Amino acid sequence: MKRFLQIAGLSATLTLATLPALASEQDWSADQQAIADLLSNGPMGIETDFEAWASEYHDDWTVWFAGQAEPRAKAPHMQLVRDYIDGGASVVSYEAEFADITVLGDTALARFNATESLMEADGSPRTVRYAGTDYLVRVEGTWKVRATTVAFLPDDGAEE
Repeated sequence: MKRFLQIAGLSATLTLATLPALASEQDWSADQQAIADLLSNGPMGIETDFEAWASEYHDDWTVWFAGQAEPRAKAPHMQLVRDYIDGGASVVSYEAEFADITVLGDTALARFNATESLMEADGSPRTVRYAGTDYLVRVEGTWKVRATTVAFLPDDGAEE
């Protein structure tokens, strides 16, 4: 019996460890794929075409960071990002790993973990890892991010 429980525990652990990989490799519907494509780009390209990147967000978009009292509206957030990039920082890479994307008519919810590799203005590297949830709406046939929640993840090996 003890051996059975050990095998069952190992099997459950291996299954849970592969879930994110399976979610990233699943067959998406056309809407899910369009959303995955939109969100997989993350902030890539904001140094050369900030407006194209910012246009992926609905005019009424808000972002809430876990631990903050209030969500931030689009205009002030985009200004902070623009100032950061104009100050000499750049995005080196971005990767999103989707847990799921659920589409209900003209609304959708995407849950994912992301890793952004940045180069600070002073030349030092910075890595930002977070769990995100995006609520999206279809506007004139195009998906737009309407609301985002962000929870920063601890560094690998960090105590929780």
